[in-house]
Amino acid sequence: MNPAYPKRAEIEKNLENLKIGFKGEYRIDQAIKETHFTDAFYVLPNVELKVSPHRRIEIDTLILTERFICIFEVKNLKGTLKFNENPYSLHQTINGKTYSYPCPQQQTLRAADSLHYWLRQQFKINLPIQIAIVLPNPNVLIETAPTKVKLLSPREIPLFLQGLDTHSKIVSGNHLNQIVSTIKRENSPFNIFPLAEKYNIPINHLRTGIVCPCGGNGIRTTQRTWICTRCKETIKKAIENTLFDWFLLYKSSISHKECSNLLQIQNRNTVTKILKNMKLETTGSTRSRLYHYDYKKDLVKQEASLVNLIYV
Repeated sequence: MNPAYPKRAEIEKNLENLKIGFKGEYRIDQAIKETHFTDAFYVLPNVELKVSPHRRIEIDTLILTERFICIFEVKNLKGTLKFNENPYSLHQTINGKTYSYPCPQQQTLRAADSLHYWLRQQFKINLPIQIAIVLPNPNVLIETAPTKVKLLSPREIPLFLQGLDTHSKIVSGNHLNQIVSTIKRENSPFNIFPLAEKYNIPINHLRTGIVCPCGGNGIRTTQRTWICTRCKETIKKAIENTLFDWFLLYKSSISHKECSNLLQIQNRNTVTKILKNMKLETTGSTRSRLYHYDYKKDLVKQEASLVNLIYV
């Protein structure tokens, strides 16, 4: 992005918040791995299900076993927290300032109720669903705790889950596999890409060409090598990552001319082969053809063949 773009500071702040949130989720993942489960278990992050024609649910972490299901609502907050009820709300106080949020207690109760309904409709079963709100940030004080949903720190997760693991088996391993497969198939997270649309960034404010992870520009030195002008290192997977950036940042389609300008490759046959090697759907005739990316799929068919293409 252009350093002078007015929204840059806002986006950098959002990025920092995302990094903090990711670190919190990573701590929770590690805590779940420490749990001594009796039988096979599945951990599904970021589950979004349409449980009925007019209701969707979002679950941060969903754990499934033959004995129970557990929903974790993750809130990586700091400061002083006050969980209110009737009506539900969450108040956070930091440096004397108070902020209000939708209540995670209410969100978790709604998710459990909806998942119960979905399981009955899909499989006619009543697996017990346990719920908890996880606070990965150690710099948090609880002024008023929720009364209907348990609060956990990451360190408490293994013993919490092991306590649930003492329940009797409700479903068989094969039945559990069917449930997990159905959830994976019907999971439909909201697609935030391309990011230029999300942040309303004009395309002329975004950089083109090969860009190194350090932020420097890439210069093509041989048929298959790009070197960064800043760090002087070889840019790995330059073609693959640049095209992936295009779809994440600019738009979900690319034309032959756009690809040529983006990769700084003027050989038409080479560009055509690169695009054909990607898992892209096509529309239009030869001259007006567009290549469309499905964000749910991998971009490259075979990495080895992509490397060989640039010798052409």
